[in-house]
Amino acid sequence: MHRPLSTRLCGPRKSHVLRLGILLHINWLAVVACAAQGFVWLAALLSILTTLLALRMDPGCSLRMGAVALFVGIAGDGAVVALGGLEFTTGVQFLPVPFWMGGLWLAFGTTLPVFASFFTRRMWIAPLLGVLGGVGAYTSASSFGAVDIGSAGRVTMVATVGLMWGLVFPLLVHLSKGTSR
Repeated sequence: MHRPLSTRLCGPRKSHVLRLGILLHINWLAVVACAAQGFVWLAALLSILTTLLALRMDPGCSLRMGAVALFVGIAGDGAVVALGGLEFTTGVQFLPVPFWMGGLWLAFGTTLPVFASFFTRRMWIAPLLGVLGGVGAYTSASSFGAVDIGSAGRVTMVATVGLMWGLVFPLLVHLSKGTSR
């Protein structure tokens, strides 16, 4: 029987991780583009479909962790909105954030246990990636028109989003260790 060689860069498990990472990025792009164009229900539906697909693709994905990330994300985004860092002008508001934003948190959290082993061995990188990735994602979403810089200005947005993601991402990585469906 022929088995493909497993290499350090592309073993069988790593290809699943790569596919999930690509799926998450495609979902983010599609959701933000739909939300910016006013298709907010489609945006939310895309994240739900992505969550279901991720659960089917990899047994390491966890709907429980998705729910935790959803609630933590809503609280974090709500704090950023309350401090004037962001304004969500598109879509039906769900608590302080629209449904489509909650969907992004759900999809992100559901897949996080698959990526957690990488971060738990290098926990120092989680806050750094949280700050850079969070600020980059919200700034990009702003350029699409899906979110607006809040009344307090860009500096406040960068500071509040960076602080929120710098704290929330390591917390979610820690919580996702050993999480199962």
